[in-house]
Amino acid sequence: MKAAFYFLWILLAKAQKVVMVIASITVVVLVLVQVSLRYIFKLPLFGVEELACMAGFWMYFMGSANGSRERSHIKADLLHTFIKNPKKLYFAKAIGSFVVTILGAILVQWTFRYFQWSLKSWERSPALMIPMIYAQVSLFISALLMFFYFLVEFVDYVRQAMGKPAFVLPDATTSFSSCPTFPGKSGEVK
Repeated sequence: MKAAFYFLWILLAKAQKVVMVIASITVVVLVLVQVSLRYIFKLPLFGVEELACMAGFWMYFMGSANGSRERSHIKADLLHTFIKNPKKLYFAKAIGSFVVTILGAILVQWTFRYFQWSLKSWERSPALMIPMIYAQVSLFISALLMFFYFLVEFVDYVRQAMGKPAFVLPDATTSFSSCPTFPGKSGEVK
């Protein structure tokens, strides 16, 4: 079970990194092309803003999911200054994480409904007539990923509140075969 979880964790991290890199490069290239054509060659290119906006959707929303995975999103966490007992601190963090997980589930529901509406309406971009679903699906995928990461964070805090060690999860640079929980590898989880 741990091996499957770690495999999924690493796979999602790698996929997100690829999407973020491709989307970032696409946005930069499109902006450079637009600026070059407009200010150097005095030629506007029709629809570049639409393409940059669609790539921007993927860049921003995959970035938000990645921030949730890394637990690097902005927090105003002052609990550690008021609660000195580690178990009580993690219990309080678990409560907060539970609320965030519930909100993440609501976000998944909303974005799924929006995705369904986008499929039915099949709205298109004004200039290039590209179906907007290609950008809008990033909201639903990102919401699913964030919900998953919030759920993992909640379980981690509950475990720590019960006195168990924190999860040590691999990052996006970890190869699938180097994880110690995979069959054929000996040793404990880091």
